[in-house]
Amino acid sequence: MLTPHAIGIILPSSNRVVERVTRSILDELPGIDACFTRVPYAGHPPDGYDMASFRQAAAMLAQARPDVILWNATRGALIGFEPDRRLASALEEETGIPCTTTALATVDYLTRRGLRRIGLVAQGDDRDGQRLKQTFGREGIEIVVGHNLGIQDNFEAARVTPEEIEDHALRLAAAARLDAILVWSTNLAGHRLAGRLPSGLPIPVLDSAAVGIWQALPYVTTANA
Repeated sequence: MLTPHAIGIILPSSNRVVERVTRSILDELPGIDACFTRVPYAGHPPDGYDMASFRQAAAMLAQARPDVILWNATRGALIGFEPDRRLASALEEETGIPCTTTALATVDYLTRRGLRRIGLVAQGDDRDGQRLKQTFGREGIEIVVGHNLGIQDNFEAARVTPEEIEDHALRLAAAARLDAILVWSTNLAGHRLAGRLPSGLPIPVLDSAAVGIWQALPYVTTANA
C-alpha cells in the first residue's frame, strides 16, 4: 500500500549505510516512506558541488512527490557549509520541494539543543579534522577533540565496524568534557550507538546519517498537518 508521505534522499554513489539507517528509523514511523537516488561521490569542485548531477537527482526524486529532499552526506561541513546552503536553495527553487542537507541539519540540531562542545569521530585524515574544527567553529560549535580515521576512499568507511566506532567514542569521552560525540560520515555505521554510550557515560552519541533523517521529519509532519 502506498504511504501518503515520503522523504526523498540523495546519497553519495559509494554509500552503503544511509539506506539501512533510514529504514531502521522509518520502520518505527508508519505512513512515512523513503525514496533514494545517488550522485557521484567524486568529480565535485573543491569548494562546491557538480550541480548538474544534483539537479538531475532532485528532478527524478520530485517525480515521486516527496515532502522534503535531503542530501544525506557530510561533505558540506568540510567545504564550509555555505555550498550546502546554496545547494539546498537551488534544488528547492527548481523542484518546489523543501530541501536540506545533513551538514546543515547537524548544525541546527546541535545549536537548538545547546550542544557546543563536541567530540568528533571522522572519516578523513588529520588535515580534514583541522578543517572541520574551523568550519564547525564558524557555526559556533567547538570540536574539542577528535579521532580521524584517515579514510579517503568513501566506500572503505562502510567497512569500519560499530565496535571500532564505539572504541573511538569511548576514548573521546574519557579525554575531555563534552556535550556530545558526533560520528561524522554517513558511510560510518554509527547509528547503533545513538543515544548514550554502553559504558553508561552520560554523553549522547549522534550518528550523522540519522541526524539528517531526524531533521527532515518535521517537513513531513508539517505536510501531514
